[in-house]
Amino acid sequence: MTNCSSHRFFGYRSFEPEYETMKIMSGLGINEITLMVSNNTNFMGEPYTRFQPTWIWEREYDFTLFDKMVNETLEAVPDAKLNIVLDLNPPAWWLRRGNYSERHDPFKEFGRVAANQEYRDDVVHYLQAVLRHAVDAFPGRFLTFFIMGGFTTEWFDLSLGTESIPRRRAWDEWRERHGKPLCDIPGYRERYSGVPESDGLLRTPEKNADALDYWKFNSETSLKTVALFIKKAREVLPRDIKLGITYGYIFELNWAFSKASWCQLEYERLFDMAECDMALSPISYGVEARGMGGSPMAMIPLQTLQVRGKRICNSIDTTTFTSRFPKAPGKSGSVSIMSRKTREWPTPEAVAEGLKREMCYNLIHGCCTWHFDMWGGWYDSDVARETLAACKRIWAEESDYSPSNASEIVLVCDPENMYYINDSHPSCVDFLAPVRKAVAFSGSTYTTASFNDLSKMDLSKVKILVFCHPFDLDNGKYEMVERLSEGKTILWLYGPGIIHNGKWSPENVQRITGFPFGGKEIHYGNHRVYVPSPNVLTDKNMRDILRFAGAHFWTDKPYPVHANERLVSIHIGEPGKTVLHFPAQCKSIKELFSGREYSQCDSIELETSGPETFLFKYS
Repeated sequence: MTNCSSHRFFGYRSFEPEYETMKIMSGLGINEITLMVSNNTNFMGEPYTRFQPTWIWEREYDFTLFDKMVNETLEAVPDAKLNIVLDLNPPAWWLRRGNYSERHDPFKEFGRVAANQEYRDDVVHYLQAVLRHAVDAFPGRFLTFFIMGGFTTEWFDLSLGTESIPRRRAWDEWRERHGKPLCDIPGYRERYSGVPESDGLLRTPEKNADALDYWKFNSETSLKTVALFIKKAREVLPRDIKLGITYGYIFELNWAFSKASWCQLEYERLFDMAECDMALSPISYGVEARGMGGSPMAMIPLQTLQVRGKRICNSIDTTTFTSRFPKAPGKSGSVSIMSRKTREWPTPEAVAEGLKREMCYNLIHGCCTWHFDMWGGWYDSDVARETLAACKRIWAEESDYSPSNASEIVLVCDPENMYYINDSHPSCVDFLAPVRKAVAFSGSTYTTASFNDLSKMDLSKVKILVFCHPFDLDNGKYEMVERLSEGKTILWLYGPGIIHNGKWSPENVQRITGFPFGGKEIHYGNHRVYVPSPNVLTDKNMRDILRFAGAHFWTDKPYPVHANERLVSIHIGEPGKTVLHFPAQCKSIKELFSGREYSQCDSIELETSGPETFLFKYS
């Protein structure tokens, strides 16, 4: 694990300042508090916070409400250290002014306005003004500013590539810069299509060149705009204040129109920036990830940040039995959040074990964490507060250590090859969702990476590399895989090398794997496994594959396990018995929540009467 320089905070956040809850959190030792600055409305069309607006007219700002928010927070928690979530979506009046045909709402259609220089200039002016005011008015109070915008302030582009005047102008410039003839923006059917041989699932340069170019252009435009905001923010912020970004959610949000369409596939270049210190995302929106028995996971590839010496903050916003949801107008009642119609942690036991599970994941994988109270009430129970106190105590004792990752599986995504996926196709999610689930419940441990991270990682302990998007292995990629995988097992998914020299080439799959393309059967070769259909993967046959690769099984049952060379956690969602197997005999083992100790053993029998999360420190 890379020794990242940024502080590993363990904090609290709400859309609206919940001052009494802040005081309680402070009493638990949690005094790192995140506040939101916004001039926009949320998914209900209501202001994000009661402390807005600050951007009141053209190049005119009033920071009175910002000061009020900070001062009231400091009255509640005098020793608070603050993080600021800074929403850069312009206020509604901005959309009605200027050149109407070039101004679009970046909350829903960021891509249609991202290339608008007027938009960029106005946002930069506001951004620098609010940062200057913040650091001047409240010196020494801020840990991190997170630069946010677009849909749900996570820079998503929901325009589906729809054209606009700024986008057309930038598309022409991009084509000229790359020495390509000018052409119209590809129409919807053209940009959402694939070759018939794949049932429309994958594009090829031979048949879909303009669409591939267009989606790359859109991601590069998004990158250019957000990178500009990061650079301009760093010009103002002192270097000891960290700068974060919401970007690059490649894992977990496994929905149609959520990869190339969201225009964030150039995320590696964003995290390359020296000005950017960390990333932020919610933890685990994946299938069966949040309820009891589930397995948390960062949405951004862990190693993409860690090999660059940067951290990720995984925000915990899982609903509890005390959560308050916003009320809809009239008699409609409460509004569901992200289609969550039931409480994900519906009992005190679920709250306790869920909070412990998420903390363990973040602690073991070198992440930061905050607990997102959203509209309040998330932690309004004795059990939540008692559990948070226990988690904070362990965090304070263990978070300064940076032991090496003990994962023997690397789940590898490839953003360059993800451009080939037609993400309007119903099977577009299959390259990640079933694979992640099979790996998470295999009883072994894993980390996540982007393809280009592999050459920067220490792979000495890795037993198996799982390539989720190996469609195009030209230009040295196959040779790189062969070199880095020496002594390891490769798991190929779907069609490794299926796109060769720009064309659909199923015969190349057989050349690489030794087996013909397609079918449902899992094939084994010399340190190679070919899984032609990701949907056939289960935790059971994933265990067979890992046994073939010589991986260590921490447990014989399908329970999620996370480990580094100092700590291991296991989450169990049901009553019963299981055995936790350590890689070797340990001189001492201590379960950190209960304080129970063991010595001179290499396994521990665990018995549960219901959901339970364990965290062991082992020598």
